[in-house]
Amino acid sequence: MISKNMRRADDRLPRLIWVVNHKTLLPAEVPILRSLGYAVYVPKRVPNVPEYRSAVVEYSYDADLKIPDDVLAILNFHRFYEREWSPTLTSILNKYFDVLVSSVSVFTTPLFEAIRKFKGGVVARVFGRENPARYTSFFEMSGDMTLLDGVKAMGNRFVFGQGFDNLAEIEDLCLSQRARTVTVSVPEFVWERRGSWKGGEKKVLLLCPNIRDSKYYGGIYSELKAIFKDVPHAIFGPQNIPPGDPVVLPYMTDAELLDLYRRMCVFAYPSIEPRHVHYSPIEAMIVGTPVLYRSGGMLDHLAGQRLPGCCDSKEEVRENALRLLSGDIRLEVAIRESQEKIIEKFSTDLVRTEWAEVLEQCCSRLDVIRST
Repeated sequence: MISKNMRRADDRLPRLIWVVNHKTLLPAEVPILRSLGYAVYVPKRVPNVPEYRSAVVEYSYDADLKIPDDVLAILNFHRFYEREWSPTLTSILNKYFDVLVSSVSVFTTPLFEAIRKFKGGVVARVFGRENPARYTSFFEMSGDMTLLDGVKAMGNRFVFGQGFDNLAEIEDLCLSQRARTVTVSVPEFVWERRGSWKGGEKKVLLLCPNIRDSKYYGGIYSELKAIFKDVPHAIFGPQNIPPGDPVVLPYMTDAELLDLYRRMCVFAYPSIEPRHVHYSPIEAMIVGTPVLYRSGGMLDHLAGQRLPGCCDSKEEVRENALRLLSGDIRLEVAIRESQEKIIEKFSTDLVRTEWAEVLEQCCSRLDVIRST
């Protein structure tokens, strides 16, 4: 659905710049935005740091933008994550683009520059931080006391686009008041594997990236090893430094990872983070893998009720994992069937509806603004 306010005299598509560049989210979220009638620009230069190893760029959408070649060249050269907007770039973005969507991370430049200089709609795309961290702290650490005032002044043009409905509850009022839920979308290639689980590999699958170079994940690794030290298990997740543990799997393609979910008897995800969840347990649930998770964590929140895969302690996670490895069919079926309550929250149709409403809101006054 395209807002009537977004049409131009030449009837071109409204344009959106997507400063997110995440390799899993791009094939999921950008097609949804394009299905809503937006031409999408994806930045071509991303930070060369370990935290952005999952970043990708995409050129194929550029043709739909219908902007001059020299303008496109300027956009492709600019480092959106790291460099402030020049007067020339600011003029280009305000002339040719209607919406800017920016992930909120340690690279705050694209969002903060948009708040200061962009006349279109701005969606701050957030996916959850480790407890008790909050996104407001990025504004506080900037040293610019006018940023939150700038958010207030934008009114409905600014949307705190939370990937889950509980993220804004700990944020500053000016962010939480502008929160709209736009659920994290799942790529079509994952939905194509829905219900393909076979099981058979008698190991507990565990997720833990960055074992050697992240204090946070290093702690999670130690905890997982303590829980499953004498239980057959395999650990996956990208590693910048090889951890020297033979059960840690090497890098896998998307297809290989989906096949791993399909083979494993159980995926244990004992995170108790209340406002953050990785893609992996969601993908595994869609494939059909029985997933064990902790009460109080994000998966428990998404379930909305206690499901058979929910565990109250690390000990219960271990106990239920052992039951599944030993062939407890009743527990396996109960978990797999009940997971549908979580899976349905990620429906592509639902996410498309959420995006349509958010874009309608943040773009509803753009013609008035541009005429002033």
